Amino acid sequence: MISSLFLIPFGTNVGYAIAPLETLFYRAGVELAQGDESRVHFSYTGFQKGPPQSLPRSFSNLVGLDYSMGQPRKGLQETIRRATEYVEKHDIRFVMFFDIEPVHPIFRPLRHAGATTIVAYWGAPISSLFPLWKLALKRMEVALATSKLDGLIFESRAMAKLATHGRGVPQEMIDIVPLGIDVNLFSPQQSDYVYDVMSFPQDRRVIVYSGHMERRKGVHVLIEAAKDLLLRRKREDVCFLLCGNTDGQSLEYEQMYEGLGIDGFIKFGGYRSDMARIYPSCFCGVIPSSGWDSFPRTSLELAASGLPVIASRLGGLPEAIVDGKTGLLFDPGNAKQFADRIETLLDNPKLAKEYGENGRKRCVTDLNLANQLDRLMIAFRRHIH
Repeated sequence: MISSLFLIPFGTNVGYAIAPLETLFYRAGVELAQGDESRVHFSYTGFQKGPPQSLPRSFSNLVGLDYSMGQPRKGLQETIRRATEYVEKHDIRFVMFFDIEPVHPIFRPLRHAGATTIVAYWGAPISSLFPLWKLALKRMEVALATSKLDGLIFESRAMAKLATHGRGVPQEMIDIVPLGIDVNLFSPQQSDYVYDVMSFPQDRRVIVYSGHMERRKGVHVLIEAAKDLLLRRKREDVCFLLCGNTDGQSLEYEQMYEGLGIDGFIKFGGYRSDMARIYPSCFCGVIPSSGWDSFPRTSLELAASGLPVIASRLGGLPEAIVDGKTGLLFDPGNAKQFADRIETLLDNPKLAKEYGENGRKRCVTDLNLANQLDRLMIAFRRHIH
């Protein structure tokens, strides 16, 4: 029966892909505690948005801690003091940080306070790839450090490679736990929902994107591909829905096709809570990332909803989408090739349906929430002393 502390480097209720992970960590903590919720603890940098909605309403083991290295030295020292006092007071033995370097001054004091296992879960790139001489220095730093992690968990092999070949983390410290999806919440459902809520013409098939609007997500590449299909190739059977925008984030992208007469076929849907109903009524999902990407949850939401997925051949995306089986890949930033892939599915609806069915089956049999939790627990227990 192990007490645990999960440290999140954000305030509460930031949304996006973090909330499902918080729920996953909570369930893992309860399992470590053999069902005793009182032994599970969470830390956030702030509570301005209220208690975490991803955790049970009754959950109250919360503490505010900011372990970022970018803060003033006194601030970090105060965080370390408060964290060690908290760990000692609550007899915490297992500590998991979200996105923290393998070497950090907080680890050694936590061990003195009673923590016997300290691991990190990474949802972002931990490093760039470095030349061999610099990689050797990084490996030496990790090997000789007296305040370091026991293990690191990544969502994809691509992200793990950045740890071994960039940050100098030895392979034996690393576990890979791909995401899982709720296959009951996201499932194929025949409906006209997207046409009803977005007023798209019924004779056009909907290509859907859902995610951040930052440059690395490749929204600009999607807009260029859409322009290619709608204007140059004069396709009259397709339209595009982009969701996830807030506070005027769509304006720079709308300017890319302003005055071209295709406004009615490219629409921004905002940040939405009804994606589980929108996806199944669409034709195809797209993830056009042009910067980094790990193993995005959207890829599984789309697949579980029965959609084929077209994504850039980047980071962990080739692990999330099986090229030629659950979808198609294209070279990052290549809008013409992206448009080609979309056109392939538009011209071959049976192939699109086959990819969608394969993706759904993969989620049901492998990339589901139960398997994700099982894999996470295996990774945790491998490092528990």
